[in-house]
Amino acid sequence: MPWALPETDDALLRLAKGYPYAAPAGSYLYRDGASAALVGALEPALIEGRVPVIAHGSNRAPEQLHRKFGHLSGDASAIPVTRAWLAGYDVVYSAHVTRYGALSATLHEAPGTRVQVYVTWLTETQLPRMHATEIGAGNYGYGRMSGIGLTVEGGPALAEAFCYLAVHGCLCDPERAGTPLALAAVPAEARVHRAVDQEGALTVLHQAHHGGLALDAMILAHIKDVERRRRLVAALQATCVPWSVPGFELLLR
Repeated sequence: MPWALPETDDALLRLAKGYPYAAPAGSYLYRDGASAALVGALEPALIEGRVPVIAHGSNRAPEQLHRKFGHLSGDASAIPVTRAWLAGYDVVYSAHVTRYGALSATLHEAPGTRVQVYVTWLTETQLPRMHATEIGAGNYGYGRMSGIGLTVEGGPALAEAFCYLAVHGCLCDPERAGTPLALAAVPAEARVHRAVDQEGALTVLHQAHHGGLALDAMILAHIKDVERRRRLVAALQATCVPWSVPGFELLLR
């Protein structure tokens, strides 16, 4: 496993329902398990030689970075994380359930929308670790987005960046056929998709796939029973909204 799951049911439920976890209200530097605000113009030396990877879900949160990079210390652990705005896209739920019971995020084309994301500036040494946590389970593909409008607060405007996209497509909104369901926890301007929080998204699953279980019992069953989770993901894929990200080039899967 790329990082250890908690042992108690209560902790597992908090992990599942807490996605995508809290992110600071601005850019920050993650280092040694802590985060320090980056204020003002971004120092070019801070990101020099690093790979800009868009964080649209849990990777924007210090607690998730700590789960993935907490084994590192000092300079090896340092990751600048810059808040940014991405034009023409929204952050929506993917059509798969993670091993920790959450519906995770992906990007989807949304003309006219401007969504808040973060950019994790990773070293060539840190990138394989992020790959292991994202594409190791076969749910995400890593690639390059070109021709985008990504405005980094206090930093450069980027026309190209890298990201992880859910290979299974987007969770379909049961109230608006053929459209994805957006993450209410992620701010957006002129949002066209309906947005719900994580528990609301899990309730969508519960209403369609509960199997006679209460919501919390369903979440725990999908965490503890791999085959049950795989069957659910297969069912979600049958009704998913195919992801649409123009200019995306898949590099790793």
